[in-house]
Amino acid sequence: MWKLFFDFMDFMARLIPFRKLRNHVRDVTLFGYGAKKRALKTARPELDWRHMRLCKGGGSLAFVLNNEYVFKVRKRYDREKSLARFMREKRITDAVAPLISVAVPHIEIQEYGGYVFYITKFIHGRILIDLPLHKLREYHDQIGAQLGEIIYTVFNAKYPQLKDFKPKITGNDCGLVHGDLCSNMLIDPDTMKIVGIIDWEWAGFGSLRQEFIGIFRVRRKMRLTDIAPSAMWTYFQLDKKNRKKS
Repeated sequence: MWKLFFDFMDFMARLIPFRKLRNHVRDVTLFGYGAKKRALKTARPELDWRHMRLCKGGGSLAFVLNNEYVFKVRKRYDREKSLARFMREKRITDAVAPLISVAVPHIEIQEYGGYVFYITKFIHGRILIDLPLHKLREYHDQIGAQLGEIIYTVFNAKYPQLKDFKPKITGNDCGLVHGDLCSNMLIDPDTMKIVGIIDWEWAGFGSLRQEFIGIFRVRRKMRLTDIAPSAMWTYFQLDKKNRKKS
């Protein structure tokens, strides 16, 4: 849907007779969509652009090609800021990937036509909140238990490679949190298991409370399930078990 909208608006912008207004619409209103798409197509002509999809996230446009590759570029483009943000996310996903059993983006960074792109393989699955409410309720224990294990592992790992991200003053309740899990969990609709977690852009060191609130704070659908309580129960059972061992 977003592809049709942006393609149509980009075409209509060409008909604006006033150059200043035309450029404003293209560069600001449409986030430079046309120029970024052309830069990517020129650099990667081997890809089948007939089946391109466009996703619009909080700060990025994502070009999805053949359900095989994802190319992300910042909406409000600034080369240095884009590069720094993508490098930060890459460092986090590289640190997390070996620790958990679900997929996270394996990020490469390339510059095409003057734009910095974040490139990763497409992770197959459906966003959890896009699934029917009755399915989420039916499988809330399974999803919650798996999610609780993931949160426990990610939050309690040490990450020496990310020590410069950690706040100088930390308490006991400080670990790596994703920050927006409710919108970024990928589910296999056949097994109803979590298969991937995407968009680690806002991940960082924070409190456990922050992570649990992030499971359901944005989406009403999540608040209508018991996924969050199931995840919390699993987390604290694991925490109790491991404290006894130590």
